[in-house]
Amino acid sequence: MPITTVSVLVFWAVQASALLVWTVPFTWPLVALWAVSHFVRAIGLTLAFHRYFAHRSFQMSRPARFVWAWIGTAAMQKGPLWWAGHHVNHHRFADRDGDPHSPTISGLYYAHIGWFLNDARHDAVAATNPVIRDFSKAREIAWLDRFHVVPPLVLAIAMYLIGGLPWLVWGFCLPTVTLAHATFAINTVNHLFGSRRFETVDQSRNNAVTAIFAAGEGWHNNHHRYQRAARNGFYWWEFDLTWYVIRAMQALGLAWNVQVVPARVYEEARATRARRAVERVASILETAPLSLGLAEEAE
Repeated sequence: MPITTVSVLVFWAVQASALLVWTVPFTWPLVALWAVSHFVRAIGLTLAFHRYFAHRSFQMSRPARFVWAWIGTAAMQKGPLWWAGHHVNHHRFADRDGDPHSPTISGLYYAHIGWFLNDARHDAVAATNPVIRDFSKAREIAWLDRFHVVPPLVLAIAMYLIGGLPWLVWGFCLPTVTLAHATFAINTVNHLFGSRRFETVDQSRNNAVTAIFAAGEGWHNNHHRYQRAARNGFYWWEFDLTWYVIRAMQALGLAWNVQVVPARVYEEARATRARRAVERVASILETAPLSLGLAEEAE
């Protein structure tokens, strides 16, 4: 069978394997194992693949980069260069022809899973893509990208050797599926449901639920407004687990050149909020005479 067919079969086999959670014991320590496996790998994806490789929002040492890239690759969402390269294309063509995963252009299923599995156009990333151009020269990263099956396979084997089937299911199968859909939801849910603080040219939206399960990625409208920032949650009340890890790394000297949100972007948010408040009041005042007239006619 072609490699693409094998990959699709493996993907759906892992998706189905999450159902094994009904065949193994339920204990709170196993739930904790799920959370660690889900959220640590989520941070690997968004810290390394997204905010580092795709957006250069901070710098870190080569060993730290490899560790986080390995953790992200263990999420079973292909390699770091492939992932980050396609993300750059998403921003370049957001919600227009050329966007790999726009629900408004190609439909919900295709934007959520279909582009990832079934479209030969996305098997590789062009050599001119800035992620490929700048990071494929790092041999260890290129190796991870080529042999992206290794980290998830190592994790699955380790889980089974440590705790048998319960650990395999709660530490690999279930969290791999929940993390896949948490990530894919940013492409779909966050372009359909949520609030728009900024009036970007695309349909990106902020969504607190996806922000929790995707380690801060749910503040998607923020991110589309200013992609270079190392934080997606622009305010303290916007939960951004990946940002907290980057700040901790910065405090320890493990991350530097951390890009912040410019004051002009915060000012834009304040101005937009004030303008919308005025527009809402004006809209209420415009409809008030009509309501009063209808009431008088009724009398």
